[in-house]
Amino acid sequence: MDQKGIIERRLPNAVIYNLTQPNQVTITLPPKSTWSSGLHWHETHTEYLKVIKGSIKVRLGDVEQTITASSTNQPEITVERYAWHEWQRADLDGEEVVVIERTDPEDGEKALFFWNLNGVILDAGRVIGTNVPGFAFFPSKIKDLIIDFWITLNLFIVFHSLDNFPVILSTTRFWKGKPSRGLSADWFVSHLLLSLAALAGRVFGLRAVRSEYTPAPQYNRWKEHHHIDKSR
Repeated sequence: MDQKGIIERRLPNAVIYNLTQPNQVTITLPPKSTWSSGLHWHETHTEYLKVIKGSIKVRLGDVEQTITASSTNQPEITVERYAWHEWQRADLDGEEVVVIERTDPEDGEKALFFWNLNGVILDAGRVIGTNVPGFAFFPSKIKDLIIDFWITLNLFIVFHSLDNFPVILSTTRFWKGKPSRGLSADWFVSHLLLSLAALAGRVFGLRAVRSEYTPAPQYNRWKEHHHIDKSR
């Protein structure tokens, strides 16, 4: 992971995150990438997806559509707060896909989210291998289970703090993708699991935004804004 602003992951879910521009993230999906944003919603941010190149398949609420950029048109989709949404390549074999994500308010949380999400994913093997005694001698299936649990726990901590709520049950199929702010099982289960993860994080000292994954200027702004002890 390059803290100058470029994060790259390889196939099959290959993706490049360009975090060099303030208040936006440019996401590039090469051909063959199976990357998906996952079905989720936001509660404090309106999100905008601008298709710069290629075609994407977008689910917004219960509507699924294909959005394609051209030399004369770069369409932008508005994702309102609480709206379920997910996007990915429209097909595996087409051209490279480039999408710019930004939010209102422009508070820098989008970049913080991707710095720390990818830090958790890319660093999990090293963290577990260093901190779990005898991990190298565990059977492969046990290793995979431990790493998957670690990634899930830490991602839920990130999700809880940085306004990204995954749809876990996906039962609210006729409410136009809106979990209705606590009136649905989907809203309740997602909030419950993320809150439990955040509680576990506080107990074990796991934070959503970490200095080892976040460039110093952004990390220091986060600490100041959230009044976090500078010695941590």
